[in-house]
Amino acid sequence: MTITRINKTLAIGVALWAVAAAVYFLAFAQTSYRGISVSASEGESPTSTSYSGRQSWAISAGPIAIAAVLAMSGFLIAGALGAWRGSLPGMAALAGLTLAGSYVTGFSIGGLYFPGALALSFSTGLACVEALGKRLRRPPPPP
Repeated sequence: MTITRINKTLAIGVALWAVAAAVYFLAFAQTSYRGISVSASEGESPTSTSYSGRQSWAISAGPIAIAAVLAMSGFLIAGALGAWRGSLPGMAALAGLTLAGSYVTGFSIGGLYFPGALALSFSTGLACVEALGKRLRRPPPPP
């Protein structure tokens, strides 16, 4: 019973983490840029102009990165739902998928999702322990 409570608590935490990560990326994350522009006309010396600024991550990221953010959040939320329901195969698959997604993105996008993926993996491990404990406590079938 205690493991079930821990898993439900972790499920709530993972779901909240996934939503917070997506909101951060899509609403608050900033990127900065800097460059130098050089121009010249024939017979004149070149003129260089430096520029820099900041802009929203969602504007500069492009559709693939935004889809990756939404997919990682969706996978974590689906895994949290599986943890809430106690669905071991769903939890395990989504925990592995989110850990792999964190690694594949080089921790650029996935770095913020990595703690949620670790919590989901821990929850999966607890569910395995609980399932094994139930299996070992079953009375033997009558002869």
